[in-house]
Amino acid sequence: MLADAHIHLLDLLGPDPGFPERLSGEDWLGCAASHDEAEYHETLALRRPAAGGHGGEGGLDFVTSFGIHPQWAVWKNADFLASLAAKGELAAIGEAGFDFFADRPERVRTPENEGQQRAVFEYQLELAERHGLPLILHLRKAMDLAFEYSSRLKRLPGAVFHSYSGTARDAESLLARGVPAWFSFGCPILNGNKRSRSACVAAPLDRLLAETDAPWQPPSGSDFCRPEHLRVVIAGMARLRGMEAPSLEGILEQNFRRAYGLPD
Repeated sequence: MLADAHIHLLDLLGPDPGFPERLSGEDWLGCAASHDEAEYHETLALRRPAAGGHGGEGGLDFVTSFGIHPQWAVWKNADFLASLAAKGELAAIGEAGFDFFADRPERVRTPENEGQQRAVFEYQLELAERHGLPLILHLRKAMDLAFEYSSRLKRLPGAVFHSYSGTARDAESLLARGVPAWFSFGCPILNGNKRSRSACVAAPLDRLLAETDAPWQPPSGSDFCRPEHLRVVIAGMARLRGMEAPSLEGILEQNFRRAYGLPD
C-alpha cells in the first residue's frame, strides 16, 4: 500500500480535479492536512463513508491533521483546532512550526515574526501534549528551534518532520535526545537536494516516511505535485538506500501506521 504522510487534498483539487476518482481505485492511504475550518470540512467530504474513513467503498482513505501554519500564524482557527483535538477527530496536529525562508516580509527572522510564530506553535504543542497527539512539523531555516523544544517534543507520541530539511547529524541528534521523530521525504530528494538525500540514506529505516506534499513541491519538470508522484519518491528513496521499492513501500506503510496511531 502507498502511504502518503502529508498531502493537501483540497489544494490539489484546483490543478487536478480528477485525482479523487483516480486515487479511490488505488491501494492508498494518506494524512490530509487542513489549516482552515472550511477547508477541513470540504476535505472530509472526499473521505470514504465508513466509520473513521477506513474500509468503505468509494472516496479516499485518509486520516486528518489540522494546524495553524507558520506561514499564516494567525489565531482565526485556534478554537476550532482545540475542539477537533478534544473530540479525538485528528490523527495529528499540524503542520505547525516555523518558517524563516525570507521570501516574504513575514518570513524574515525578526523578533516580531519569531514571537508571533512561537506563540501559535506553543499553543499547538500544548494541545498535542494535552491530547497525546503527534505533531507535524514544518521547519524552514529553523531547525535550531526543534532542538530548543526537544524536551517537550519528546513527551509526544510522535514528531513528524514534514519534508525533512535537517542534516543526517540533526536526525541522529534528535533521536538521541529522545524525540520520537519521523523523517518524511518527498520530491526534494529527486530534485538534487544533497542534504535531503544524505539524511534519507542515514535515517533509521524504522523512522522513515514518504510524502508528496501535493500539490506543492513538485518534481523538476512538473507544474505541480500529483499523488502518483509518491511512487517516484519511494523509488528514489529505495535507490538511495540500496533497496527494492516494493520492500520499502511496505515498511513505509507500517511506519505511517505507527506514526499516526493506526492499527496494522
